[in-house]
Amino acid sequence: MDRTDAPAGAMRPNLATSRGFLAAAVVFAVLGFAVILQRGWMLTRIDWISAILASAMFAYSYWMTDSQRLVAETVVKRDEIFSQLAVFAAFLVLYAITAGSDTSPFDAHVRQAVALVHGHVYIDAPNFIEHAHFAGHDYQLHPPMPSFLLMPFAAIWGMDTNQTMFSIVLGAICVALAWRMFGKFPIDVNARIWLTAFFGIGTIIWFEATSGGSWELTMVVAVLFTLLALDEVFGDARGALIGLWAACAALSRYDLAFVWPIYVLLVFIKRYSVTDVIKMAPGFMMAVIVYLTLNEVRYHSMFDQGAFLFVPPGTQFFGIKFIPGNIAILMFSAPAVDERFPYFHPTIGGQSILLTSPAFILALRPSFRRLTPVLIGLAALIGMTPVMLFFGSGASQFGARHFVQIYPFLLVLMAMGVPRRLDQLTRILIGASILFVVFGIWHIRVFGFG
Repeated sequence: MDRTDAPAGAMRPNLATSRGFLAAAVVFAVLGFAVILQRGWMLTRIDWISAILASAMFAYSYWMTDSQRLVAETVVKRDEIFSQLAVFAAFLVLYAITAGSDTSPFDAHVRQAVALVHGHVYIDAPNFIEHAHFAGHDYQLHPPMPSFLLMPFAAIWGMDTNQTMFSIVLGAICVALAWRMFGKFPIDVNARIWLTAFFGIGTIIWFEATSGGSWELTMVVAVLFTLLALDEVFGDARGALIGLWAACAALSRYDLAFVWPIYVLLVFIKRYSVTDVIKMAPGFMMAVIVYLTLNEVRYHSMFDQGAFLFVPPGTQFFGIKFIPGNIAILMFSAPAVDERFPYFHPTIGGQSILLTSPAFILALRPSFRRLTPVLIGLAALIGMTPVMLFFGSGASQFGARHFVQIYPFLLVLMAMGVPRRLDQLTRILIGASILFVVFGIWHIRVFGFG
């Protein structure tokens, strides 16, 4: 087998790529710690853990065997895996330090996890937690997957389980998965870095991951499993894994079950195998069984009745009449402007995606004459349709939270349409997105919503 005597090519990461992420993380940790201590704020456990992890990995990268001494295939695999870990460590530092020391009180998923550990599905729900009351018990309104993931931690720490820290870790994993997924497309490392920075810093996944509330964690978990599914679609396209990840995504946000037929078509056109399509069925069946069982135990119904019990009787949940309001939030909602510094203020009702992440416009770049971009575009449209028809557009949000669940599909379209080497327009749009989101996070953490 040939050995590699040249530096790693532009199409794949090398140790220098990982060291860049880790060096940025260490510098940010030092600066972040200095600001926190200077302001008299509190350093949290995850602040220390993330800083130590990034520093240790940065030091370890210099002890790793040099690429010239390894066979080419080993170098590629090692450097790719280490780069994924480096991205995770870097964004864990960013998210941990910018999250602050407050823990979200909206910990419905922890409450549900604790209940499941104790063998029942009803929760102890104070008034500030959204919940449904039925037959003498209270039930949380959100899908169950985040609670399933929290169960091992709830078994150890009970109600002391920190949902916000859990969300921060999953948010960093999401960015690492996006980096991994971008590696499946014919773009160079520089383009991967820009696209990953856009997702992790230039979209409101940053706000969702660091807020840690019930709604926010739901979105983060849905994005995580959708990224896993899409990474597999553009990788080995193993039907069983795609079916499992897509099922888990649907148990995080029920809307994503409507995207299952798109995954089936993607697997078929990738593998041309009915067998691989059939292998997706167990995952889908698992999600359906969990959904039906949970609803039967809670509400003696096939369907989730929680939201209907939570709102006043007669409330219309879905309708065409709600589309204009949701379009207004998604496309036209602007920050408040007044004479108070810093003059532009993110509002609690949300903000247009064009004023948080304008680089998503690049999702329109790939050629829709090809079937795969068409299917991914359809997945995004299907995933957002229930949200467009829904009577509520969200609150206590930076950006349009309900649309976060389709971000992975938009990221795929961006990767399909981006030039092999990044052009100026892409850099400008990603830079603007990062500027908007950094400003919004800073404003909300320092001044609150406008």
